[in-house]
Amino acid sequence: MAISEFRYNKRKKHYSYIFARKGDYRKNIIISSKSKRKKKRKDGTYKEYNNIPLYKHPNPNKPNEKSYLIPKIETTHKDSFGRKLISWKFHNNDKRIVKRIKKGKIKKSL
Repeated sequence: MAISEFRYNKRKKHYSYIFARKGDYRKNIIISSKSKRKKKRKDGTYKEYNNIPLYKHPNPNKPNEKSYLIPKIETTHKDSFGRKLISWKFHNNDKRIVKRIKKGKIKKSL
């Protein structure tokens, strides 16, 4: 079932855009304030990945603050999200980026 809401992800400690339900689990995309993320390899080195920049921050109170989307669909249990529903929305230019991430057309390792 399709939903469209923003909530705080307590497990990842970031805000998330939730877009689908699957039983007790929710599909979501993480919103970050950093342009890159690091992933540790087995040999102890790190690999950097770029996050996707947004045109405007979804929060209407912070329009000039830079924000990014992590191009990966997370599946998280519904209890991992905060109770408070946040009234944010994406800018029209950002909706296309979100749609491409949801369809899997933007690769994780950009």
